[in-house]
Amino acid sequence: MSEEPKQDSPTESPDPVDVQLEYSERYEEARACLLSSFTQRYSEFTVPCFISDGDPPEEDRQAPPTWSPFNTLYLKLQCPAVQPSLLVISNNGLNIIDFRQVVVGVEVIKRFTVQNISRESLDLSTSLLDIHGPFCLLNALRCIRPGEKHTLVLAFSPTLEKKFCETLEIRNHKMTLWVTLRGEGVVPVVTSSHPGGLLDFGYVFQKESTSQVLKLQNSSVVAVGFRVLLASLSSTRPRGGVDRVDVLLGNYTDPKLHPTVGTQNYSGLSVFSFVPGGGSIAPGESQDVTVTFQPDHPSVNYSDKLTIQLMNETEVCVVDLKGAASSHNMYLYGGDVLTVPIESLIPPLMTSPTQHAEAEVTEKPSIPVLVTLRASYSGGALTPAVRELQVGCIRSTPPSKKSAEFSWDTVASLQQQGFTVEPSKGTVEAGLKRTIRVTWSPQSGYKPYEVVQTCVPLTLKGDEKSVYKVTLMALVSNTAD
Repeated sequence: MSEEPKQDSPTESPDPVDVQLEYSERYEEARACLLSSFTQRYSEFTVPCFISDGDPPEEDRQAPPTWSPFNTLYLKLQCPAVQPSLLVISNNGLNIIDFRQVVVGVEVIKRFTVQNISRESLDLSTSLLDIHGPFCLLNALRCIRPGEKHTLVLAFSPTLEKKFCETLEIRNHKMTLWVTLRGEGVVPVVTSSHPGGLLDFGYVFQKESTSQVLKLQNSSVVAVGFRVLLASLSSTRPRGGVDRVDVLLGNYTDPKLHPTVGTQNYSGLSVFSFVPGGGSIAPGESQDVTVTFQPDHPSVNYSDKLTIQLMNETEVCVVDLKGAASSHNMYLYGGDVLTVPIESLIPPLMTSPTQHAEAEVTEKPSIPVLVTLRASYSGGALTPAVRELQVGCIRSTPPSKKSAEFSWDTVASLQQQGFTVEPSKGTVEAGLKRTIRVTWSPQSGYKPYEVVQTCVPLTLKGDEKSVYKVTLMALVSNTAD
């Protein structure tokens, strides 16, 4: 058994007491009700037109003119009143579409519905809107039969900070309906607590995480939408490592040539994540964006680029994300770059139990570190070369009460060649780092352009012992580097 189509319920007349003679919602409801139930009327009016007998005399132009009843004309006005063929049934019956304040570069869409309340079909057409203006009609018009409705889809996309107003004419062979379009473009003012540039998460344990918060402040008079983009998740990122060709072919020690997206997790998940990925900030309010660094294997080459962008594609800030992960709590940072900052995502090969047991017996190899020092000689004065290394201790969970230690071996032999390290040994509390200052001044008998080189072990003792084989290479340059 088929259901009968539902009929639109007739418009009910509101209580006259509730109707105010202004552009209120109740007023427009009453007006729409009257128009839909209006029947044709015919009125006649007779207007007498009195004609003077002549001009006033020249000596008194202000004298009243003389009238004669024989010179009176009677104008008969015939005034038929007919029902309009189109009725606005959206926007409370108002023929004004107000987009209000909209952020420059953002498109807002509104709908405007009309109904054919005549007894014949109507072919609709519209006037042309300014092709260089912010208003646009997005859908086509069609013929609507009696009782049918049609919705016009209108867009407002301002490009300037100003107020806009246009009139759209909706035409048929019986009448023209004038619709006023208005709106205002507003330039968004959103700032970030981070000025942009480098955001370094430092060292963390592998498979653990650390977070930092970026605060966005909306100083605009309207709500502003935003989104957060990550370079490693971008669909426009070059495939196959094309963005790393310069690094492989050029001087990989130049930090400007380091790839934007560095090492990623073995799991395939992005090492950097953020919450939320987007949203809207109310006027005068703020929004926190939490960025989390969670590596799953040791590396010093984790990097990515985070961009906070408004919906009109204006960039609030661009942040270079950087982080490092270690399998133990002590680490050494600094020195010259010895390898390219690109790593394979293939995990290390699995070893058999026998090989694993043999590896535990064998002493761990030392980790090579190169530190180049260039003393400058200019105007008869020699300036010693100075470099700095950072020794840090990662805070563990739960926190360890035992502090980490570091020490240099054979410090006396270093001093004989002009090298000085301060401090030569010490402790590092969890979550902190200490700076080791390495200085070199040429000793007496030094030959120009001679390279002084020595190797000294640096031992770090934390949850396990690590030995760094630090090679110190020094020379005198005629120009300061």
